[in-house]
Amino acid sequence: MYVIDVRHYLDDKGAIAPRRGAARRFAEFITSIIAHESDFERAQAPGPLCFKCRKAGVDTSLDGQWLIHWRCPHCATEGHISHWEGTFWDVEADRPPT
Repeated sequence: MYVIDVRHYLDDKGAIAPRRGAARRFAEFITSIIAHESDFERAQAPGPLCFKCRKAGVDTSLDGQWLIHWRCPHCATEGHISHWEGTFWDVEADRPPT
């Protein structure tokens, strides 16, 4: 299981820190999961393509501790992401209160 604190992949301004290579691709995968799960109006859209097997969209869910859990139904790779609230990819943070 991947235990991810998204802050480890961000620079001081909140942008993705790694510039290229595997770390950059993994950071892009993580941030796409955040955008997917924080968009509460996504209407059952498939999750981002698994970074490991590239064969299936990952399933995502949010737990009561504000951790985003993700799991690939094809290869069973899974993890959770913390400290994602308020990042650029937190889609819900950009919406005005209703």
